[in-house]
Amino acid sequence: MLWLSSLFLVAGAAICLIAAAGVLRLPDFFMRMHAATEAGVAGCGLVLIGVGFAYPSPDVWVKVAIGVGFLLVTTPIAGHLLARAGYVAGVPLWSGTSSDELAGTLKRGSFDGPFAQRMPRPAGADAASVRFRVVVALSAGPGGEAVAAQAIALAKASDAELLALAIIDAKQIAKIGPVPNGGNHYAARMRASRLEEARRQLAASVERFEAAASHAGLSYALQLEEGDPAALLGAHLPQRGLLLIDGQGWFDHGTGDGVGDPLGHLVARGVFPLAAVASSPEAIERIVFLHDGSPHSERRLTWFLANDPWPEAELVLHCEEGAHEAEIARASALTARRGRGSVPAADKTQELLAAHVIVHGNQGHPGWINQARRAGGIARSAPIVIFG
Repeated sequence: MLWLSSLFLVAGAAICLIAAAGVLRLPDFFMRMHAATEAGVAGCGLVLIGVGFAYPSPDVWVKVAIGVGFLLVTTPIAGHLLARAGYVAGVPLWSGTSSDELAGTLKRGSFDGPFAQRMPRPAGADAASVRFRVVVALSAGPGGEAVAAQAIALAKASDAELLALAIIDAKQIAKIGPVPNGGNHYAARMRASRLEEARRQLAASVERFEAAASHAGLSYALQLEEGDPAALLGAHLPQRGLLLIDGQGWFDHGTGDGVGDPLGHLVARGVFPLAAVASSPEAIERIVFLHDGSPHSERRLTWFLANDPWPEAELVLHCEEGAHEAEIARASALTARRGRGSVPAADKTQELLAAHVIVHGNQGHPGWINQARRAGGIARSAPIVIFG
């Protein structure tokens, strides 16, 4: 019995591992539901049977039979109902899906409809009536001078409005870890000291920005805020323009623990399109747009071409693996009509390394399954990275 128990337990655990990998890695909602239900039921069922062989008694086998029976009856039905609800709601199919056998049988909603209405507007023909606006979040972090320099250069080149936001994340600064008994007084003093230091650091950054903007002959607006950075930045997303942040520092300005990935953190909270600046090149000559074939990437490409922050730069459209040919052809035609399309190099790695700006077309959509799979590594190596 022991070897049978081991066999079923190992087999069940292996299938559960495969199911978990499928839930994490498969490209759309429906495939993930299959992994969670079919492989998940098989794996859990085998584990229960293995437990039955490990403790062979009538009462254990009765419990195992009831458990397996409930797994077979409930989980596939629940998975089917969830998948049907997703299909009717309009959850997008994987771009590599060749056919939709339910087309015309079930009415599909517009999963992207409410989100598309929240996209920064205006675009296209209406964009010309709105002046380009550069919004920069000032920082005392490692990239503070670079983001300020890039914002000033972009505003000067495009004759744009320039708004500087000096934000302090007071909540993050107040996090000082567990406080022992009797330590509340010292904890309060530490919080006050951190906040005062953040204000001093930010004030120095504001002075440097004001000097640089005045030297460039630019007029600007400045707002000082203390609060949630995501809410404050989201309230100032420009209708036509670009929001820039320091890609290496957080709004505690070096006085707290910060946030490991400021760009991903803010985008996950609805602040996008958002540009993170690591360094400020003298000239923006090459832009790489990563298109995954989704409707969101298409909208983001339309937005980017309508705003066109760097009109003199070469724009290269790169297709992500698995993107549908029709979507890519439409995107290529759009860039060609704007006179911005360039043929990408065969070596994508070298293309990304040579880029001054990398635009991720589908890193901001809050409802897309792949949104959690944040771009990393070589795809974030450019001086300026935009999540859209």
